[in-house]
Amino acid sequence: MRTTSSISRAGASFVERLLVAGLAIVAAGCSDGSSGGVVSGPGSVTLADVQVQVFSPSCALSDCHLGAGAQLELDLSAGASAGNLLGVASTEVPGLLRVEPGNAVDSYLYMKLVADPRILGDPMPASGGPLSAGALNLIETWIDQGAQ
Repeated sequence: MRTTSSISRAGASFVERLLVAGLAIVAAGCSDGSSGGVVSGPGSVTLADVQVQVFSPSCALSDCHLGAGAQLELDLSAGASAGNLLGVASTEVPGLLRVEPGNAVDSYLYMKLVADPRILGDPMPASGGPLSAGALNLIETWIDQGAQ
């Protein structure tokens, strides 16, 4: 038979677990810099996810990969990025595709972002420091899932 105090302890234990779970959820929503605030929803990652969270804020900038004057003719602005990435040979290493759907580690875009030794020139992005682990993971997942 349970006593009142054992019921109170059980109730308190439940409340403590609930509070800890709630705090964990709140903490997961805060960025500590390791994920860069990049969020991928459940299911597959789309080009739209990558565009909004990585390309537009970090790459499609006036002095980098935007419009007619884009570096290496690689315009990564919304509406142009797919046609300039998917199945297109790299300018620096034409034997590699910029994005090879289903194969991030052999896609030149991903190699440039992680400073793979097979790239030519400097790793990207050129300014603002390297992309966060979360951003890199988002791009890798998008490519590995078929770059849709």
